[in-house]
Amino acid sequence: MPPEPTHRRSLVKAAVVGGVAVGAVGVAVRLDPSSQPDDPREQPGGALDLSADSGSDVKALEVRLDDSLLTRSAQARWTTRALPTSVHSMVAATWRGESTAEVSVRSKVAGSWGQWQVLPALDDHPDPDDAEETAVRGTHLRWVGAAEGVQVQVGGTRPRDLTLVLLHPQPRAADADEVPTSLVAGRSTAAREGDPVPKPTIRSRKSWGATESWRNGSPRYNSTIEQLHVHHTASGNDYSRTDVPALIRGFYRYHTQNLGWSDIAYNFLVDKYGRLWEGRAGGVAKPVRGAHTLGFNATSTGVAAIGNYEVTGPSKAMLGALADLAAWKLDQYARRPRGKIKVRSEGSDRYRAGTVATLRIIDGHRDTNDTACPGKLLYARLPDVRSDAHRIVERYRNADKKVRATRRPSVSGRTRPGKRLEVDPGAYDPSGAKVSVQWRRAGKAISGATGLRYRCTEDDLGSEISALVRATSPGAEAAQDVVNAGRVTIPVKVVVSARSRRGKVVVKADLVPAQGVDVVPTGRVTVTVSGRSDQVALRDGRLRATFGARKPIKAGDRLVTVTYAGDRACNPARGEVRVQVDDA
Repeated sequence: MPPEPTHRRSLVKAAVVGGVAVGAVGVAVRLDPSSQPDDPREQPGGALDLSADSGSDVKALEVRLDDSLLTRSAQARWTTRALPTSVHSMVAATWRGESTAEVSVRSKVAGSWGQWQVLPALDDHPDPDDAEETAVRGTHLRWVGAAEGVQVQVGGTRPRDLTLVLLHPQPRAADADEVPTSLVAGRSTAAREGDPVPKPTIRSRKSWGATESWRNGSPRYNSTIEQLHVHHTASGNDYSRTDVPALIRGFYRYHTQNLGWSDIAYNFLVDKYGRLWEGRAGGVAKPVRGAHTLGFNATSTGVAAIGNYEVTGPSKAMLGALADLAAWKLDQYARRPRGKIKVRSEGSDRYRAGTVATLRIIDGHRDTNDTACPGKLLYARLPDVRSDAHRIVERYRNADKKVRATRRPSVSGRTRPGKRLEVDPGAYDPSGAKVSVQWRRAGKAISGATGLRYRCTEDDLGSEISALVRATSPGAEAAQDVVNAGRVTIPVKVVVSARSRRGKVVVKADLVPAQGVDVVPTGRVTVTVSGRSDQVALRDGRLRATFGARKPIKAGDRLVTVTYAGDRACNPARGEVRVQVDDA
C-alpha cells in the first residue's frame, strides 16, 4: 500500500459529542446542540456543522462512520440514524484500501426525506506508483441540493476507516454565465485550407473559483496526447446553470483535500448546457497529465461530463461541446477523431502493466477500466461525438469554397421586456453574400422574428435570446453564426424592514420586480445581521428571518443586509437597513 503524500492533512482524532463520533480534515468540527430534529427517526444530539477552511467558501465536514454511528440493520448491512446537519449540497464516502461495499445515502431537503441513492464507487484514479496515488478510495461525489439531514447505509463488508464527506460550495454571484454556441453548429466557417481547428470557448479555473492553494506541486506534462477519454461525474443531473461552478469547486475540494490528489482529476469538464471548463491546472493548450484514467494518463487528456449518464441521456449541447473539444485538442497532435491507436497500459484493472491495447482515439472510461463510466447513455453517443469532431477537422483542414466571415456578426441592446435588440450581421467574402437572420428563444426559432431588430417580451423572461445569422452565396458552403444576446431578466428592488426586542431581531423583506412585469422572484437569499448570516428561501417573493432567539444580538445600532443571488428571470439585488438593538 503506497504511503499517503505528505501534503495530505492529518486526520483529526474522533471527538465524541452527544454520542456521535466525528473526524474532520481541514475543517472545524462542531455539533450544534441548538438544532433539534423535527423527525422522530432523528435522535437528539445536535446537528453536524460544516465549516470552511481559511480563505475558502467551500464548507466541509468529514464524519467517521464507526460503531457509534453505524448499527447493524440486517445481515451484512449497517445503517446510521437520520443525522441532522447544517446546510450541505454534496455527499460522498471515503475509506482506505480496496472494498466492494455498497454505500447508499438519502438526504433531507426542504423538510422531506428523499429516496435512497447508491453512491457509485469512484473509478477515476492516478496511475499505479504515481506520486499522486494515495491509499484513500471513495465514491463519486453526489449533488443533492441544499440539504439539512443525511442518513447512510452500507451493504457488504464495511471498509476500513469509512468516512462520510459533506460539502457545501457556497453559491457566488459570479457563477451566472452564458452558453456559447458550438463549432458543430457552424459557429464560424472562416477557415482557410490547412488552418488548424480553433480552440472552443473554455472557461478558466478562475471563472469557476479555484482555490489555488489547494493544489500540491506544479503541473506535470505528457510528451504527447494520443487519446481523449470521456468520463461522467455520476453526481446527478438536476443541477442548474448557475450551480455548475459550485459543483466544480466541490469536485476540486473532494479530489484534493479528501482523496489527497494534487489537483482536480480531469483536464476538462463539460456541463449539460454545452459549456466547457478548464479542470486541472497547467494550460488548456498543453498536454497536462491528469488523474482520470487508471493506467492510461500518460498519453491522454480526460474530460468529465457533469451528471449521471447511466440514467439520463446527454444533451445535444453537451455532445456538441465534446466534439468541439475533441476536434481542437486532437488536431494539435494530428490524431484522427474516428481512428484507433495502440496504447501501452501502465496498469489498470482491465489491462495489466505493459499490455498494448488497441483503443479508440476518443473512447469511454469503460474501454480502459472495469467501470460503467461514462454511463451507457453517453457511451452510446460517442460515435456521434467522433463523427462531429471528424467533420470539424475536415472543415478546417480541408476547407473548400465557402462564404467567409471577414467581420463576425454581433448583437446590441438590453435583454429586458420592452427593450429592443439589434443585430449587426457582419461582413462576408464574397461581398454579395445574402444574409438572413432568425431570432431564437432558448435555442428555438421565434415565429416571425426574422428582421435585424427584435423587441423582448415577457414571454422571453428567463430565456436566452440569440440570433442565427446565415450568409449564403451560389456555389459556396454557407457561413452561419449564432450570436447570444443573453438571458432576459428584470431588475429587482429589495425592500427591507427590521425590528428588535430584547436582543432578538426580526427581518422582513419584499423582493419587488420592475413595475409592470408579472413575475415572482424565487430561490434563496442571504440575510446578515451583525455578522450572523442565514440563507432563507423566498415564499411569494417575500422572506422572514429571526436572529438572536437563542443567543441574543448585542445591543447597539446594527446593520441588516439582504442579498439576493437572482434566478432565471430576476437580477441579483441587495437591500439593507439599520436597526437599534436593545439589551436582552
